[in-house]
Amino acid sequence: MADITPRLTSVKDRITELANLAGSDQAEKARQLAAELSAELDRAMEEASAPQVNASDRGRPLPKAPRHEVGRCPVCSLRTFHFEKGSIRANADAESGYEAFFRCLSCAYEGWVEID
Repeated sequence: MADITPRLTSVKDRITELANLAGSDQAEKARQLAAELSAELDRAMEEASAPQVNASDRGRPLPKAPRHEVGRCPVCSLRTFHFEKGSIRANADAESGYEAFFRCLSCAYEGWVEID
């Protein structure tokens, strides 16, 4: 994934410029909104620049498939929640360290699920 920090910095600068151009009747509200958006962009830039966790950092390759490729959908409760092949990725927050993308063939719900 490309580094989006320069793009976000440009957007932040343009928000500040917009706040400066706001009319006097709405100037304070525009400055508040610009400050909130700038803070949100700062958080996004910090997250984007955070180091990504790769499987190579763990010293082991990504699993080819989860132990159970079909499960019960959390929305419709049918056993149609299928693993999408090739969608496994590393996840530092997951206990196992990996997650996979699943899609329900019944209700079309989709989401990332931690795998063993």
